[in-house]
Amino acid sequence: MFNRYWRDYPWFLQVTLFGLMAFTMVSFAALVLYTAVPYITGYTVQTILGIDADSSDKLKSAFLWVQGASSVFSFLIAPLLFAYLSTPRVKEYLGLKAPVQPLHILLGIGMMLGAMPLLIEIGLVLKNLVLGTGDDKVERLTKALLDIKTNRQLAEVLIVMALIPAISEEFFFRGVLLRFAHQRMVKMTLPIIITSVLFGAVHGTLYNFLPIAIAGGLLCLIYYWSGSLLTGMVAHFVYNGTQIYMAYLSNSNETMQQISNAKHLPVWVVAAGALVFAASLFAFWKTKTPLPPDWSANFSEAELTEQKQEQTEA
Repeated sequence: MFNRYWRDYPWFLQVTLFGLMAFTMVSFAALVLYTAVPYITGYTVQTILGIDADSSDKLKSAFLWVQGASSVFSFLIAPLLFAYLSTPRVKEYLGLKAPVQPLHILLGIGMMLGAMPLLIEIGLVLKNLVLGTGDDKVERLTKALLDIKTNRQLAEVLIVMALIPAISEEFFFRGVLLRFAHQRMVKMTLPIIITSVLFGAVHGTLYNFLPIAIAGGLLCLIYYWSGSLLTGMVAHFVYNGTQIYMAYLSNSNETMQQISNAKHLPVWVVAAGALVFAASLFAFWKTKTPLPPDWSANFSEAELTEQKQEQTEA
């Protein structure tokens, strides 16, 4: 039937349709941005993508909103549209429900903030190994965007680099891709690894792939143990937002600036983070309300029972 839901299709076809939808959204975004951005901002896309620390605040703001629009098209629209076309239970499909244990929101934040110093340190070690004293375009771009001088700039950066990714990437990677992986592998270990590797590959350079992949794995675990994608969204936002706010503070705080520019974090910072992470992880594990074994099924048990009854009557 023309109006059948995509969940009726075989797994491989569903994955293919989602991939094509995501590719279409990215291509459409690129076309729209290259066409509309010069008229809206007064800058060409090439100029916007070439920003550095010396670029004007207006040019940096234009880059931020181009990046935000790109993230929405790339990671948000595709999973929402796919879920709408796949099932009548869109919110359930995407894991949009309040956590059974509200405490899990705080524990998820604790896990991510506690892991942050170690993940940053891993990234610093790998950067020194890979780049040495060489230059890195991604790092220069990030520093340019995090050269925040006003509260308005801080709000813009938090929205584009923390809030939008926390929502869109959780839908894309944990809401849809983790579900697809679990449908074929049942147990959660391999789905979490696969989804995390993809998460790191999309975001990472040679030196930050590993810490980003680990962060993605922790977000998978938060979703699985809490049973709510909202818990991961909050933890994701706080994780990104904290790093942004620390960069903002380093612009006016000499101590923070020294830590930010150092090749390694102080040992006590990494150790303190590890303790917070371990305590949060243990408390989360002890109070977990995990997703049910059949959470990734395309049909609920009630729907399957109804289908069997209809087939029997026919």
